Amino acid sequence: MVEYLAAHQLNIMLSLSSVCFTIAVFVLIARALPYKRRISLLLLELSSMFLLYFDRLAYMYSGNLTEAGYIGVRVTNFFVFALTNAVVLSLNLYLSDVLLVEGGLTELPKRLKACTILSLIGIGMVIVSQFTNLYYYFDVFNVYHRGPGFILCYLFPVVTPLIQLTVILRYRDRIAKGIYISIVLFIVAPIIASIFQIFIYGLSLTNMTIVGMAVLVYIFALFDINDKLERANKREIEFFKEERKSMQRLFNQTSTAFVDAIDSKDVYSIGHSARVAKYARLIAEACGKSERECDEIYYTGLLHDVGKIGIPDSIIAKGEELSPEEQVILKNKSIIGSNILSNIEEYPYLRDGAHYVHERWDGKGYPEGLKGVEIPEHARIVAVANYYDMLTTKKSDRDPYPQFIVREEMIKGASTRFDPRFANIMVGIIDADPEYKLRDNLGGDDFDFNPETHIECEEYRKKVTKGILFEETVTNISFDWEKQNDSPTGYSNPALVLFDSYDNRIHVDKKNIEAFGYTEYGELWFNGHYNVANARNMDVKVEELENAIEANHYEITIFRFDDHLKLITKGQGKKIVAVVALPNSSKYAYVGLTGEYGNINNITIENTEQQVKESDIERIADVISYINRMESDIPNVQINRNRSSYSEALVVNDGMNVVFHTMSLPSANLVWHCPYAVLFSSDDGNVDGQNYREYALLKLNGENECETVYAENTMVKKVTDEFVDWDTWKEKNKIGLECRISFKKKNNQVEMAVEDAGILIRNTTKFKDKPEKVYFTLTGDQCAITDIRIYK
Repeated sequence: MVEYLAAHQLNIMLSLSSVCFTIAVFVLIARALPYKRRISLLLLELSSMFLLYFDRLAYMYSGNLTEAGYIGVRVTNFFVFALTNAVVLSLNLYLSDVLLVEGGLTELPKRLKACTILSLIGIGMVIVSQFTNLYYYFDVFNVYHRGPGFILCYLFPVVTPLIQLTVILRYRDRIAKGIYISIVLFIVAPIIASIFQIFIYGLSLTNMTIVGMAVLVYIFALFDINDKLERANKREIEFFKEERKSMQRLFNQTSTAFVDAIDSKDVYSIGHSARVAKYARLIAEACGKSERECDEIYYTGLLHDVGKIGIPDSIIAKGEELSPEEQVILKNKSIIGSNILSNIEEYPYLRDGAHYVHERWDGKGYPEGLKGVEIPEHARIVAVANYYDMLTTKKSDRDPYPQFIVREEMIKGASTRFDPRFANIMVGIIDADPEYKLRDNLGGDDFDFNPETHIECEEYRKKVTKGILFEETVTNISFDWEKQNDSPTGYSNPALVLFDSYDNRIHVDKKNIEAFGYTEYGELWFNGHYNVANARNMDVKVEELENAIEANHYEITIFRFDDHLKLITKGQGKKIVAVVALPNSSKYAYVGLTGEYGNINNITIENTEQQVKESDIERIADVISYINRMESDIPNVQINRNRSSYSEALVVNDGMNVVFHTMSLPSANLVWHCPYAVLFSSDDGNVDGQNYREYALLKLNGENECETVYAENTMVKKVTDEFVDWDTWKEKNKIGLECRISFKKKNNQVEMAVEDAGILIRNTTKFKDKPEKVYFTLTGDQCAITDIRIYK
């Protein structure tokens, strides 16, 4: 290694000095470096460059007996020894600047000041040696030799850096890690090289090490300044981001305060704009919109109703039942809103939202009667969100609609009132929110379906708990009754109400009864008295309790099987067994707790999950069947509730056609109360059989709800001239009609084509793992499927 360095050291020295020169140029033009830092680094690199350059020349002139050689060897050796101390002095300037700037020192340590003095003394000693031959001398052949005091020439370049090292170690916590490492290496590495230099004559190991470390100091300084610039850039970006967020918060708070003031004109509209903005953002996010686009749509929703500020309070508070003249006045809010927001020129979408939110996809909206994609996209999204909030908010003349009514309205509004893409996305959001938490999270208990634990009753049925559902498993209920002493009649007793409604609540006004499909089956008191309303029959047996319970404690057990309910009550020393025959099997049933002049306390509900058998309830009314008609290739099937029954399964073959007659049950009133086609596989060919996998669930109203775990489904839905509107479509299905489902099977996919009262559906199911056999079955919700014929 030593021989190699000795043989090539002149080339190495030239290369290293060239690198230092290049770095010196970069330092000179590096505006990112502070002025003093730049000067100290420039001196360090230049002194290192000239040190090595003169050292190289000294080797070249050594032994040269010409006049130029005589002068050159003396001049170059002088600069080599002098510049060694100059390099240390430059490092001292660099270290001083680092400690004052990064280290935060207000005054330089005395040791660094001493280092400056020692470096200058070292340079002075080099000058003295020129006249005394203390460090070196030259023989008659013009060859360099070490002088008697040669070892002293290492004293200043070694001792001074060691002092610098004590300083850097003392303040290492105040200096950037990279700067600290580079300075320590600059000090330690040449000292180690100097030790080797003493024993290796003719090799400029110390000077080459100094130059190499000078290069390293620049590299680490560059890394440090880049790191600082990056941190400063990040801070600047964070500052601007925070400023943007602050401005956005200010805009949001100002806008929210403004629209809240407008919404407060009607007690039933409080919070409306904020909710619409939230729903609009959810739709935008589901569409895959960017964060910026989602913000735009959010604010479009927030400010869509600002035009209400110009509408008389009397019209706004009146609700939905407006005269034609009042409707004309109300429609002006779109123009008023767009005029207000047109002043915000940087955000034209705000004006468009207010102006076009009441346009319809079919062109029947206002104010301009735009159609389809002519309506700005932001307005189309906000229109869906606005309608959802209108349906789910309590009004002066009605309660909020339950989730599935809202869902149906969205389906019915797709392609007529709304852009079908955004309406279908809203349906998906509704389906992902079975507990109505989307609306409930914004406050209020309109959508809390859990029965209360306590109610206070005055006049009979003035207060009734939310309904507790009859299921085909046993549910136990208990409560304590506390009499009120201020009863004007002296009568104080609890009672039960049996009913059905979309929102599991009792309704008394005509509009809500119609809107929520309220049906009352009857009432039952704990003394055995009862009242039959819309139940087909009700049988009540009263027994004396053998083992009495607490006087004011009541226990109820409820369950159902098919179209029959059973209640077993204990209280007031009596046991009552009541059986109720519902109008049909598709109806739901709830029991609500109420009473007269008393408090119902400590209400507890426990579902035991004990399954009910047919023999558990004696039948008191005939079975109602809608499938007592022609039966063809496979048995008829009546589906009373969602997917409660299935037809016999068929193996899917290419070219197979299934033709059947369908009729919605009398209780059916939603668009998805129709037949469903299911593709599946299982080991035994039965639904929910072993290794059951469902590939497609195609509703004949044009919905495909199957998860994409095992297959991918692509559905195309069209309507023909036969389709008038959804209400007509539901009527045709109630009367009954013929349907045909055609199958095409090819490789790993199955295509189903179906038509139902003007709705054409083509669904392609592509299997991720091709099953050995694919089965098809018919099911649905509140429909009767008969005369099922198979054509192959």
